[in-house]
Amino acid sequence: MKNIRLERINSEMEKAINHIIQTDLRDPQIDAIISVTQVQITPDLANANVYITSYGNTDKQEVLSRIKGAAGFIRGRLSKMVKLRITPRLEFRLDNSLEYSQKIDNILNTITYSTKPETEDKDD
Repeated sequence: MKNIRLERINSEMEKAINHIIQTDLRDPQIDAIISVTQVQITPDLANANVYITSYGNTDKQEVLSRIKGAAGFIRGRLSKMVKLRITPRLEFRLDNSLEYSQKIDNILNTITYSTKPETEDKDD
């Protein structure tokens, strides 16, 4: 059974980090839209894995390194938006689930299906 409190904190942190990245983070080197797809906080509330994805002209690894560089700034803003005893240390990671699902979808689209019903071979 999942802990409801952790799920709420994950949800609130996801919203807050998304808001911070969209409104407060200004990096002229990033020419991309960045979206937080998921936050997973540890049960002791000390660390949080933040999964991001980006759409745009800037390479995803470059976006990730820039976001990691701004982790302290984001954590400071997060501490003012989400009231917790301890503001967790943020570990940013790329979320590749969209690319993975597109790859699977392309594979499934290449499969051809036969519309003819299978005939049973009966030996009389």
